[in-house]
Amino acid sequence: MADLPTKFFLTVVTRERKIVETDAVELVLPAYDGEIGVLPGHTPLLALLKVGIMRYRTNGESHSLVLSWGFAEILPERVIVMAETARLPQEIDATLAEAERVKLEKELADLSSHDPEFAIVEGRLEESVAMINVHRGM
Repeated sequence: MADLPTKFFLTVVTRERKIVETDAVELVLPAYDGEIGVLPGHTPLLALLKVGIMRYRTNGESHSLVLSWGFAEILPERVIVMAETARLPQEIDATLAEAERVKLEKELADLSSHDPEFAIVEGRLEESVAMINVHRGM
């Protein structure tokens, strides 16, 4: 029986740039139907991602970033995350994210759940909350 890998190569990209390229030992993704935990040797999987916080661990260090929509290709020794947008903690302006959260909560309260704009505003609200949480280190 072959030994299981002890790490996997993690790549996170958007259309504009490469965000992360590193060896990782653990990964948690905001998948469409809930969080997915990934360890080295994971069964191959293609996952649809939603807005949320992606967390990963490298040699004892924990990292997080905000993802907004995308896909993840998970293989035993490699994970590729293709996101619409991704923001590292140092790229987040917490004051701006908080102001955006307040504005979007008011906007969402004025929309019906059947309104086509509801899902867009809700996604932007989830993104601003995730940015606030990443900035706070949650």
